Amino acid sequence: MSDLVDLSARLGAITNLVHGFIYFAPEATEEFDELGLPASYHYFASRAAALGPVPAEVVVASFFNFNPTLIHDVIPDAWSIADPGVIQTARMRAAGRVLHRVEPVITDAEVSEATEIAGAMIAGVADAGHPLAAGNRAVTEPTAPWERLWQRITVLREWRGDAHVAALVAAPVDPIGALALHAATGKVPRAALVETRRWPDELWDAGVQRLVQRGFLNEDESFTELGDAFRAEIEQRTNIAALALVEAVGPDRAQRLIELLKPIRRALVNGGAFAALGGDR
Repeated sequence: MSDLVDLSARLGAITNLVHGFIYFAPEATEEFDELGLPASYHYFASRAAALGPVPAEVVVASFFNFNPTLIHDVIPDAWSIADPGVIQTARMRAAGRVLHRVEPVITDAEVSEATEIAGAMIAGVADAGHPLAAGNRAVTEPTAPWERLWQRITVLREWRGDAHVAALVAAPVDPIGALALHAATGKVPRAALVETRRWPDELWDAGVQRLVQRGFLNEDESFTELGDAFRAEIEQRTNIAALALVEAVGPDRAQRLIELLKPIRRALVNGGAFAALGGDR
C-alpha cells in the first residue's frame, strides 16, 4: 500500500508541473492579451474558463485559498470580454506553443502513449466532488497532439487538486490556514503566498492565530510537532484519494506515464517555462 501511495504522490507532483507552466508562460500572456483580457485577469479567467460563465462565488469555492475580493474583481467581468470557450481554446493553444518551443526529447509515439494512458486514467474515475476536473473533462479536446496531451494532464492535475481541497475542508482547514501550513513547510515563502493570494495582514495574522490556538503553529509561524504531523496527514489523505487515478490503469502504466512525462518536465524547466519563478516550481 505504501508503494502505491508514493506512486500517487509522484504522479501528482509531475502532473502539477506539466500542467502548471501555463500560468507563467509568455505564450499564454500573448494569447490572453490578444483577447483583450487585462493581465490581472489572466490566471483566474483562464483557469476558471472550463467551468463556463460562472459567477465569482463558484470560482472562490473551487480555487479555495484566494482572497474572494481578488476573484470578484475579475469574475464575471472577464466573460464580457471573452467567452470562456474562447479563453479555454487560447489556453490550450498557448500550451501547445510552449511545448513546441521547449522541444521535449520524446517521440511522436511516446506522446501518443502518454496521451492514451492519461485518457485511460480519466476514463477510469468519476468526477463527483471534483468540479475543476469535471469542467476540464467536458472541454472539447484539441486535435493537436501536444495540446491534447496537455489538456488531459490538466484534468489529472485538477482531479487531484479537487481531492486536496476536500481533504483540507474535512481536516478542517480554512483557506488562510492551508496557506500558512504550506508556508511552514518552507517549500514556498510566506511572502509569495501572501502576494499571490492577496490576504490582508490582519486576516492572515488571525488565520495564523487560529492555528497557534490549535497547537499546529508556533508564534513565529513555524510548525509544532503536532502541526507537522497534521499537515502530513492531509497530504497522505490526498495521496490516498488520488490512488483512484493509479488504480484506473494499474501501477505499471501509472509509472510509465511518469517516465514519459519526465523529459517534458526537464525540457520545461531547462527551457525557461518557469523563469518567472526563478526556476522549478
